[in-house]
Amino acid sequence: MKGYIVRRLGYCLLSLFLLSLTIFFFVRVTGDPATLLVEPGASAADIAAIHHQFGLDQPLWVQYALFMASLLSGDLGQSFYYRMPVLELYLARLPNSLMLAVVAMSFSLLIGIPSGIMA
Repeated sequence: MKGYIVRRLGYCLLSLFLLSLTIFFFVRVTGDPATLLVEPGASAADIAAIHHQFGLDQPLWVQYALFMASLLSGDLGQSFYYRMPVLELYLARLPNSLMLAVVAMSFSLLIGIPSGIMA
């Protein structure tokens, strides 16, 4: 039983690592995040300053290491689009997401149980 639990925890950690790697690289592949933070027509110096401020001028592996270090310390980072901490955005939207989940589950139960009984 202990081996099973250790193996499942290993799979869980591997899944979380791959998920973090995927999220990190999808954000980087979709384009330069600095373009979201500067005004249209910004100079190259402004873009370089944003790159330096957010560490986007460092190699990807260093950026990922910093991303993981901040993630493990509980800092989810700064939203490039909304320019505010991601944790605040997440917590602000959590009540509506939970309400949506409860309503969807209610509809599923109201439709699924009678359908299952009739089938």
